[in-house]
This record gives sequence, C-alpha cells and structure tokens, in this order.
Amino acid sequence: MVKSYAKGYRFEWSLTHELAKLGYMAVRTPRSGRIGLASPDIIAAKNGKLIVIECKSREKGFQIPMEQLNELKEWEEKAGAKAYIALKINRKGVFFLTLADVVGNNGNIGKKFIEEKSIGIDMI
Repeated sequence: MVKSYAKGYRFEWSLTHELAKLGYMAVRTPRSGRIGLASPDIIAAKNGKLIVIECKSREKGFQIPMEQLNELKEWEEKAGAKAYIALKINRKGVFFLTLADVVGNNGNIGKKFIEEKSIGIDMI
C-alpha cells in the first residue's frame, strides 16, 4: 500500500468509527475519488441528518480543487446533506470545516484559516 494512501485510509477509517461512537450510521467509501461520481470519503446519518465528509491529511497548507468541492455541493443540493472537510494535521489533531467556508476561501486551506473557521466534531 502506498504510504500516502495508507495514511489517508487510516484517517478515514478512524473518523468513521468515531462517528459511529457518536451514534451515527457511518460508512467509508473506498477509492471515492476514482469512480467518476460525486462520492465523498464518508457518508453518515443520524436522526434524519445526513452528512458527507471529505478527508484530508496534511502537514501544511493546501488547496482543494473546485471540482472536488462541487461534488460535495452536489450532495448538499441533491441529497440535502451537510458537507464538511475533515483535516488531520500532524501532531495538532483533527479539524472540521464547513463546505461553505472552504468554497468561500476558494478551496485554500492554511493555518490561519483553520484557526479561524474550524469546528469540533460535536458541532457537525
């Protein structure tokens, strides 16, 4: 298994299980970006609430392609889901950003943006 794929897989797997502990029915969608459909990394539901999550594991700032953000928008528009970006930053923890905030920042995610806009898992 390629190192970067393994790191992403572990993060997706652990977040799926964390959501399950919080009472969500959650599934990880393996190889989600490679099937040619709008497919997030995690789909979860609880008490009629549907959420979709795109997971990223990085050491420093990066940009999410608009195509990927538009796929999450599709879930919001067609399925009524609430979309989030989950970030695992080495030695700092896991952070959640709303799709609207990330789109409003043109997909750019940096340290200051995370500090200002991130929410905890209890807020999703």
